[in-house]
Amino acid sequence: MGDTTLPVARRVEWPTVAVAAAVYGGWSAIVVWHGALPWPVTVALLTVVVAWHGSLQHEVLHGHPFGIRWADEVVGSIPLSLRLPYRVYRRSHLSHHGCADLTDPATDTESFFVTARTWERLPVPGRWFLVVHHTLLGRILLGPMVENVSMVRRDVAAVRAGDRPLLRWWSTHIVTAAALLWLVVSVAGVPLWTYLLGVYLGNGLSLVRSYCEHQWVEGDATRSVIVRAGWFFRLLFLNNNLHHTHHERPEVPWYELPGLAGPAGADDLVAAGAGLYAGYGQIFRRHLLRPFDHPIHPRERSVA
Repeated sequence: MGDTTLPVARRVEWPTVAVAAAVYGGWSAIVVWHGALPWPVTVALLTVVVAWHGSLQHEVLHGHPFGIRWADEVVGSIPLSLRLPYRVYRRSHLSHHGCADLTDPATDTESFFVTARTWERLPVPGRWFLVVHHTLLGRILLGPMVENVSMVRRDVAAVRAGDRPLLRWWSTHIVTAAALLWLVVSVAGVPLWTYLLGVYLGNGLSLVRSYCEHQWVEGDATRSVIVRAGWFFRLLFLNNNLHHTHHERPEVPWYELPGLAGPAGADDLVAAGAGLYAGYGQIFRRHLLRPFDHPIHPRERSVA
């Protein structure tokens, strides 16, 4: 696959600039005026803006809104969600786009499946944990913890193996995130538990999008879904609900994806592959408490 990080034309993409201004402006307003709001409202607003920031970071790492890497990184690297270094996310996600076998836990950095060998080595509580993690409610409540722990474990091993850039990225991120948290708590006076709860739930809300956006199918059928979402989730996820279209054209900015998803006949193609959903409400109804699939990768279940 070719370079997925630069847009087709080097121009300022003002809709994305507007989203960035809304994200950082909204976050600043919540932090500054949190005292005028009941704490549940503060947490709810933080949840939404942190999830929106995650969508912005995803857009930025694909080369938007400027098509100049350092300028894009300025927009995307502020760690509002505290979760991962921007460059770690960027490298992992671009590896996901370059994977020729999406959903394969051995090669796809964003696969939620495990190998049969991993499953066999787990004790019963560990297996139940993975099954719960494959429900939508489990993904929201457990997913941020699972994602961060697995990423940290993987990166610690990589640093020990000599990945110096990774060590530098994490060191910079820890210092920057600590400084941001100090500003929020010590300067603005937001209670630590309030901010951390909003961040955690925001990361969980982000995982609603990725919950079942890739599903394993045999042959050449697409493994990326399309969710025909309403305006709120379309804006919150920056049209990444049209995930098949995004994977086909990762260089296209978010506001141009709807124009490509319709005329190209993507709905029929996706319905015959990973799946077509009428909206996130359909996903909630089907999978809030019921796993969308078994944790073992389908290709390996015969040996489990």
